Amino acid sequence: MNITLIGTGAIYSKYNSACTLINDDMIVDVPNGILKQLLRNNHIPEKINKILITHMHGDHTADIPFLLMYLYKNKKVERNTYIIGPKGIENKVKQLCKIYHYHFLDKIDSYIKYIEIKPNEILENPDILYKIEAIPVLHGKEKPAYGYIIDNQLGLSGDSAFCEGVQTIVKNSEITIADCSRIYGDESHMGIDNLSFLAKDYHKNLIATHMKDETREELENLKIASILVKEDGYKFEL
Repeated sequence: MNITLIGTGAIYSKYNSACTLINDDMIVDVPNGILKQLLRNNHIPEKINKILITHMHGDHTADIPFLLMYLYKNKKVERNTYIIGPKGIENKVKQLCKIYHYHFLDKIDSYIKYIEIKPNEILENPDILYKIEAIPVLHGKEKPAYGYIIDNQLGLSGDSAFCEGVQTIVKNSEITIADCSRIYGDESHMGIDNLSFLAKDYHKNLIATHMKDETREELENLKIASILVKEDGYKFEL
């Protein structure tokens, strides 16, 4: 499994908003500006045919219409794209396209397959090619919000406070890309204190993401061996 961190920042950061690309064909969250970031770094968006969404906030969904339009421009790509996410994901995509005054969905509707994944569901669809386990997490008042475990290897916390769901993800993954927005965690996001506990308790390495710039700076100063702080574009393999 080849993983690229397309974005590692929070919406308030100078870094791209949190986004992960897996094997060039599945993207986890599609935040603002991410299509241009893919192109800027010589990724091939046409290879993406799976879009996995953790929750409905704009900094995780804003570029979905732009990505879809790019994928299907001039009908050059005639194959299914699977959009997987919490209940309401289909309505969310259609709302975004309507708000943006993009009226192309009807032309490509037969190529888009929506999958509303349920809490704690394990998705093993042969067309998806990945085993995707949806783990409910706590993200303030946002419900549902999910983290995911991909092929029993890669954990993704999504946006989450410290909670049982995050502990499940870390425990059952080889490495977890984990929300570390804050220095001290709160009811919506984890902090350095939470990641330090998780890394020590489960003896796992964590990759910090969704960082505010001041959090990134603090992590770089602390130099905690088990909490990896990486730039946008960082690649690794599982």
